[in-house]
Amino acid sequence: MLQTLKIENVALIDKVELDFDEKLNVISGETGAGKSIMLDALSFVFGGRADRSLIRTGSSHMRVEAIFNNLNKSHIQYINEEIGVLVGDELFLSRDLDVNGKNICKINGELVPVASVKKICQRLVDVHGQSEHLAILSNEYQLQIIDLFSKTANQYLLELNSLIEQVKGIDAEIAKLGGSESEKQNLIDLYSYQIREIDEAKIKPNEFEDLTNEKKEMQQYEKINESLNSFYENIYKNSFSPSAIDSISQSLRSLQNIGSVNEHYKQIEDRLNSVLIELEDLSTTVLDDINKNVFDQNKFDEIDSRLDYIKTLYRKYGGSYEKLMEYYDDVATKLNNLINSAERYSELQEKKKDLLEKIDVVQDHLSDIRKKSAKELEQKMQKELQTLGMPAARIEIAFSKIDDRYSYTGYDRVEFMFSANLGFELKPLNKVVSGGEMSRVMLAYKIVVSSVDEIQTIVFDEIDSGLSGKIASVVAEYMARLSRQKQIIAISHLPQICAMADGNIKVEKHSNSVTTNTLATYLEGEPLFTEIARLMGANDVDKGIIVSKDLKEKSNKYKMSLK
Repeated sequence: MLQTLKIENVALIDKVELDFDEKLNVISGETGAGKSIMLDALSFVFGGRADRSLIRTGSSHMRVEAIFNNLNKSHIQYINEEIGVLVGDELFLSRDLDVNGKNICKINGELVPVASVKKICQRLVDVHGQSEHLAILSNEYQLQIIDLFSKTANQYLLELNSLIEQVKGIDAEIAKLGGSESEKQNLIDLYSYQIREIDEAKIKPNEFEDLTNEKKEMQQYEKINESLNSFYENIYKNSFSPSAIDSISQSLRSLQNIGSVNEHYKQIEDRLNSVLIELEDLSTTVLDDINKNVFDQNKFDEIDSRLDYIKTLYRKYGGSYEKLMEYYDDVATKLNNLINSAERYSELQEKKKDLLEKIDVVQDHLSDIRKKSAKELEQKMQKELQTLGMPAARIEIAFSKIDDRYSYTGYDRVEFMFSANLGFELKPLNKVVSGGEMSRVMLAYKIVVSSVDEIQTIVFDEIDSGLSGKIASVVAEYMARLSRQKQIIAISHLPQICAMADGNIKVEKHSNSVTTNTLATYLEGEPLFTEIARLMGANDVDKGIIVSKDLKEKSNKYKMSLK
């Protein structure tokens, strides 16, 4: 059960510490006092969404702690083995969130993922918010109710899910083989065409880069030709002035006159002679380039066309020569597998056929179990509804099949049919139920299912909505009964439920000139009677307190009768 809840810096709450009774706990207070904040805090520490907007204004972080005690053996075993955290019969949860979104969860002081906390709390606590009133109207949720009530549905669901995963694996392998015969032939044709197209292109390594450079050079034909001719004229042959070679030759002849005088001058002569030889050779090379540098329009068009063709193939098959070859090898392998896959395809189809037959059998068994459980659930819920002040209430669960052959939840589709009044036909629950009736339907469901699940704590957010008078008293008695099997924490506005509580907490909002804060106070004696009178709407406080004491006394006597 949930023993203690500590809340720090959540919305209007600065610091609050709540200790809960092991039976029926009721939280009451004016609208807007902060009761819903308690649920937000519970949801947060139980692994719900981390909403930074809940951090109290002016604070850098918020923190919520929850302490559970008296864990049963299955819960302890699950946490130890599945979550990997060693616990005894006490569990300490904490969760912090700062303004930057940093989120820290711990179990008994050990860091764990949020998902682990959520998995644990789903086994320990059932938080019934207003949204669950709407959830029970959906066919999917109604099917979950039946499966939860059944003791054996889950094992068939696990088997069904395993078989479906195997079918999906086979489908994936068949897809790799090309699917059906017609699909496979289409792929063979496609892959053959692609291989032929790449083969016929005969693209060589670096061909695209080489052709690109050659095209760029041809596009610069005039500039290159002009530069080469200018170089040649300046170095070797100039019509208007001596060329560089002429000047160097003249200089060389001048040095020859003194070369014999000193070795140093001889070295200068030799070096200049080497320069002359190099320039003459370079001039010859440039002259050859000038003679070769003839623009060929046909060749340019061929290069341009080839580059466009290679670009097209690259776009289709990867974007580069390396990617093109990788694609080629991959397609060649696939084509080979497809051509030789007939035997494997038949083998997989036979396997799939066997699995589908097993799925049919499992779904049939699951449906039979559900229908049997649904009948028992109908009878028990109808009995509880009659006790809850709906003597003519009838509830039946209609079954139909989904369009698909199978699904992870089986082929069943269910619809809760309901009638609250004698002489009226059964209609889908979401078409006929009122707010007060919905509260009682949900409570009847919780009472019935509580006998088969292992959840230790149930939290109700105004499940008494739409109730008053005698029915409110009946619901209060029901919650007292349920609290003898499970710990109940209820947010309520009904005096009858408040009086029935084993532990009462009042939530109040206090403001001063600086800030606003939500406080929680334990109620006993006169403060409790005053709160019950407030919930009654008593105009005369003294008379209201007298009535409250009487109501509390009757509630205590009823609870004594349950022991």
